[in-house]
Amino acid sequence: MEEKVFPSGGHHDNDPGAVANGFVEMKEMDRFRNRLVEYLMYRGRRYVTDENWETNTQYQSRIKPVKGDVVLDMHLNAAGASATGVEVFVSNNASAKSKAFAKELVDGCANIMGIANRGVKTESQSARGRLGILNKPGIAALIEFCFITNVSDMKAFHDNEMKLVQFVGDLLIKYDENN
Repeated sequence: MEEKVFPSGGHHDNDPGAVANGFVEMKEMDRFRNRLVEYLMYRGRRYVTDENWETNTQYQSRIKPVKGDVVLDMHLNAAGASATGVEVFVSNNASAKSKAFAKELVDGCANIMGIANRGVKTESQSARGRLGILNKPGIAALIEFCFITNVSDMKAFHDNEMKLVQFVGDLLIKYDENN
């Protein structure tokens, strides 16, 4: 069986991402990713994920998703202390399946955590303007689970982490067309 699910923690040793309220984005997403891959293994699924020593460019060069595979890059957002909610980004040229995956992902995560649903947005609406991982073959999305800068968002994330792991894992399996 080929690896058909590609969950990544979004940051690496030399770029730990956002830091706020005693939390480091890389550490939070590393823990979440590791729990997610444990869940995927429990469900009998193979996967390819990023390594903490590897840059995003190295990871994206290494992975070889094909049509029907699922790519998910996981992050925490950062802004002012009152900013809240979950949002998911897709490619500017996202397929209908990527959009459906992203919509189900953002709706489910907002519901599980009880925080604002900021919706599905295109990569051009992101702070970077272009997100290379979203342009890999297959079904692709980038999630910002919540705001690391918002204490209530982080509490909702931590309080519901295992529910989120199961939900995200089940969604990856559901959308994997090459299982």
